[in-house]
Amino acid sequence: MERRQRAQAVTIISPVRRWWALWLAMTWPVADRLELVKRPLVRLSFIHFAHWSLLQRMPPAVRSARRLPHPYLIFQSNFDDDLYAYIDAFSLVVPGRMRAMWQGVFGFPGPRPVDRFLSFIVARTTPTQYYYCAYPEASSTMVAAALRLGDEHRRFAAETAELGDAAFAERYADFLARTQLLL
Repeated sequence: MERRQRAQAVTIISPVRRWWALWLAMTWPVADRLELVKRPLVRLSFIHFAHWSLLQRMPPAVRSARRLPHPYLIFQSNFDDDLYAYIDAFSLVVPGRMRAMWQGVFGFPGPRPVDRFLSFIVARTTPTQYYYCAYPEASSTMVAAALRLGDEHRRFAAETAELGDAAFAERYADFLARTQLLL
């Protein structure tokens, strides 16, 4: 019997230097649009959801809010496996991105060695009481593949609607060969 991974969640709250908050605010919009930046993170198939935010005022949405002594970097995610494996994977697969995100956090030890980075993360982790996961059995990689497969199928259906049996069978074989890695 196949063991199903239970999705878990983490929220990490870290104070950052003010100049680092400015760096993050300037680089996030660019990084969000660059496939080169996002591709290695999306390939981490155990991630269901990940979100970074920067908190500089309390309450955050009010113009007359009180400015915090330090901005706070807030990271929220849900994923398969446990926190230790999650952080270990980030440390080993994308250490440069971890440094680019956390470098300005007070006390950041760097992504390697993993043990120090893991201790740093665990110390800043806030227990998660509740979170919502639309597809608890699917990672972000699986959802992206399903969406792409849906697009491919719609295109296939439109292109083959008027074909005869033999032509349809040929196109169907091509469709399966082209999309089998999405299944």
